[in-house]
Amino acid sequence: MKKRYLLLSMLAAFLLAAGTVRAQSVDQKIQSLEQELSQLKDQQVELKKEATAAAAAMPSFSYRPGNGLNIEAADKSWGLRSTVETHFRYEFESGRDQVGRSRGELMGRRFRPGMIYCVNNCLWEIEATLDLHGFGTGNAWNNARTAATSMLQRGAVNFHGENLSPWLPTVQFGMEVQNAAGGSLARQGSGATGAQAEYDLLTRNNGFNTGRAGTGIVLNWDDKDLSGIGIPGRIGKLQLGMSNVAEAEDGSQTNSDRQNFNVYLSVQPMAQLKNIWLSGLTFEFGTWFCNNDNRSGTATCVDRYRIQDHGDGGRQSLFDSGAASVGDGLQTAMGPGIVWSIGPYTLRAMGSFSKGEDRGGTTGKKRASDFLIGHDLYAWSPKGFLTGSATETGSVLIGTHFERTDISCGDRTRPCNVAGVSGSNGNNFRQNRILLREWDLWYVIAPRMNIGVNWLWYDVSNLKNGVNQTGQNLGLCNRNAAGTATNCRAGGGGDWMDVMLNWRYTF
Repeated sequence: MKKRYLLLSMLAAFLLAAGTVRAQSVDQKIQSLEQELSQLKDQQVELKKEATAAAAAMPSFSYRPGNGLNIEAADKSWGLRSTVETHFRYEFESGRDQVGRSRGELMGRRFRPGMIYCVNNCLWEIEATLDLHGFGTGNAWNNARTAATSMLQRGAVNFHGENLSPWLPTVQFGMEVQNAAGGSLARQGSGATGAQAEYDLLTRNNGFNTGRAGTGIVLNWDDKDLSGIGIPGRIGKLQLGMSNVAEAEDGSQTNSDRQNFNVYLSVQPMAQLKNIWLSGLTFEFGTWFCNNDNRSGTATCVDRYRIQDHGDGGRQSLFDSGAASVGDGLQTAMGPGIVWSIGPYTLRAMGSFSKGEDRGGTTGKKRASDFLIGHDLYAWSPKGFLTGSATETGSVLIGTHFERTDISCGDRTRPCNVAGVSGSNGNNFRQNRILLREWDLWYVIAPRMNIGVNWLWYDVSNLKNGVNQTGQNLGLCNRNAAGTATNCRAGGGGDWMDVMLNWRYTF
């Protein structure tokens, strides 16, 4: 019995020892696996940190319709933004195709690729944008740019002083700098998203046009809060500029020490109110001071007083004081404007007034003024009636505007159409009244991409008439077999309509 008990005890001890050894072996394996898993987790964390650091060091890419593609370094030490503005038209103009009045021809109204280089978190910006379009008679105010096919749209440096202090301006200097004087908001709204086809007739033709300057420097204070002085609004833009607007080609020397200046201010005095009837009000005023210098025989900034129609093919002179007819002295162009936006509707109203000393001018004193009242309305979008925007696909924009231009030169004793002046009004008249009524319809087919149509109805009190003159070119009087006008009255007026079919896109 004792032997059996001893044998069982020995067997139990053996089994217990074997189980203990096996349990220790399993525990060791588990501990080993846990260690390996912990090491793998550490390695995974390190790899994730390295991947995150590598990704953070890569440049970022972003795109906003109308503002282009932006590539920016992770530390914002540099950046690069690419843009392109395109606008093509089919024009159907009243008049004779022999003098360039286009019917059914495709024109490139705008084709402007550009690059903006950023340095040090965009403290410095370098703009390089090209104007790669040309059609018909080119720009109205400078015959030297006729049928231009390639030119600079912007070649300037922007120093963003506001990044250092809110009191400092953005300083732009270089070639083709941009001047805002003249009331750019109310004059057209926007050539890229608004309904109106072009600027008003006076400011598009008086030399200031878009405010483009061959060279110069401008100071801009943009979007400044006025609540600190008790006004619940903001300054949209305050600009002070000294540049050779309308004087010479981009980067060219003018050979005159007489500088030109411009001042512009737009204010939204109630922009921070929650009242929808008041928050969308904008008031603006701009003035251009042109120190005309024609000692070399050619005026530096105002060569002539001329109004041409908007037809880009064969633009017709509705009034012309004659080439090199403006004398020395201070020429001014000033324009107040008001813009009222409420929901999908925008009202624009502006005026413009031009006059000058005109010392030694060949055709007497010259004056011009105009006013414009325009309406833009987003009538429909997929969200419903009275909704939409330039970035909302399916939006429908309708617009209309009326403008009147009055222009004159000389007086009854010294009329502007003196005999022998080349390019003058042909001894027909010394003043003119020009009316323009316009209707517009646009459809947004993609963000910042539109198709549309503009109807322009002109009504002019006086026109040059006769062989190869304005009235005949516009189809307002006929010719016989010999080419002589048969029913044109010298100084007679008339009306006609032009139609433009458009496609435009800003990347």
